Amino acid sequence: MMRVVLVFFVFVCFAFAKTDICVSIPPQAFFVKKIAKDTVNLHILIPPGSSPATYAPKPSKLKEINKCSIYFTIKVPFEKNWLKRFLSINPSLKVVDTTKYIDKIPLSDSLGHEKHDHDHGMPDPHVWLDPKLVLKMAKIIQTTLSKNDPKNREFYAKNFKNFKIELAKLQIKLKKDLTKLKNREFIVFHPSFGYFAKAFNLKQIAIEKGGKEPSLKQIKKIIDFIKAKNIKTIFFEPQFSQKSVRYIAKKTGAQIVGVDPLSYEWDQNLLRIAKSLEKAD
Repeated sequence: MMRVVLVFFVFVCFAFAKTDICVSIPPQAFFVKKIAKDTVNLHILIPPGSSPATYAPKPSKLKEINKCSIYFTIKVPFEKNWLKRFLSINPSLKVVDTTKYIDKIPLSDSLGHEKHDHDHGMPDPHVWLDPKLVLKMAKIIQTTLSKNDPKNREFYAKNFKNFKIELAKLQIKLKKDLTKLKNREFIVFHPSFGYFAKAFNLKQIAIEKGGKEPSLKQIKKIIDFIKAKNIKTIFFEPQFSQKSVRYIAKKTGAQIVGVDPLSYEWDQNLLRIAKSLEKAD
């Protein structure tokens, strides 16, 4: 009797075993969850509030890598710095680039910064801020999950179809709200919103470039620009210092509004950004 119970227990555990999946940033976890629901265990390697350009994972995160079967990458700098190390820890880890069908755009120029030859062509990694590009990533996620877990293929296909409908509705809502803006330019600290701006015919103007605080000369150009354009709002990301942003706001009377491109609540976050732009118009 004991042996029968033990065999049944092992069978049940195997039948309901979940695939462990790693992603770099919270928005990716949102996308995977939309397709996989509760069929996977998700591990987000970069915690909230940390920068994908500078974050170094703690030993506990490295242990999580060893559990994972699939790593959905999104081409943030963190991956370039750590991917080889992850593969040395877990050689069987399947790395899937969710951006492989996306045409990359260069990072936007920052106001007041001189251009150099080596600046040209540096890709903007923030592809997840355009709903149409998220659809391409979601399709890759669905295909990968279906190959890894064929018994749930129809489940993943159904969830992808539902997510596709949600993305289309979000795109229509954002386009409707943002088309009404009179001022198509907006000021951000870090150039995170290039794809968002391109998708909705806007133009972001960044204060910093390459993760460096602007010089006093550059800050003066930014202040003059804000006053000339009568820009009322400066957006900043929580991953970066607010020192220069607060100084510029004080000199121009502009309001400071926090926006997080790495928020897990991805769809609500895009709507909040649009609402902030409407209020600032």
